[in-house]
Amino acid sequence: MKKQLITLVCILVPLIGFVIYGFWYTNQEDRLLKEVPVYSTAIIVETYVGTKVRNFVRFEFSISDKIYDGHQQYFPKIENIEVGDTCEVVYVKSNPEINRLLTNDDKSLKVKRKSKEFAPF
Repeated sequence: MKKQLITLVCILVPLIGFVIYGFWYTNQEDRLLKEVPVYSTAIIVETYVGTKVRNFVRFEFSISDKIYDGHQQYFPKIENIEVGDTCEVVYVKSNPEINRLLTNDDKSLKVKRKSKEFAPF
């Protein structure tokens, strides 16, 4: 019985810590994006199906000749996203790796238009 209790504690403590850290980290990102937002345009460079059959886009945007990227879920039943589409992105000026594509009220991405000059690598 004592071994089972020790095993349970050894599993639950890290798990609870991981969950708490996840919520804290997400809230930190949200707070930074609201406090010091910078807006730009991102290009969709890939669409793919991730875990649990969720659809994602990978996007890139450039700041001072440096390219940053991000991934975000999208809903193909609501919107038709294609490689080369441009979207609005918000990022933290001090750390552009914290970024998100802007969405409409229905959670669809704010797609601006397909970029004519985009050529996949």
